[in-house]
Amino acid sequence: MDNRMAERDALHGPWPTEAEILQTEFPDWEIWRDVREDGTHGDWCASSGETLLRTTTCDELRGMLREQP
Repeated sequence: MDNRMAERDALHGPWPTEAEILQTEFPDWEIWRDVREDGTHGDWCASSGETLLRTTTCDELRGMLREQP
């Protein structure tokens, strides 16, 4: 039974997710991931006011957010 629980947990990924951690680090920003027309994941995005940031990884987005005033 323990093996099935481990398999189930593995399907749902680590909690909290990297994106959830990023959102707590930058609560004034709206953070999301684009979805392409074919349904696959696109860029990571963040917006605050009129500023929009876009990049391919969560780590790169974190770096861009840290550079913001």
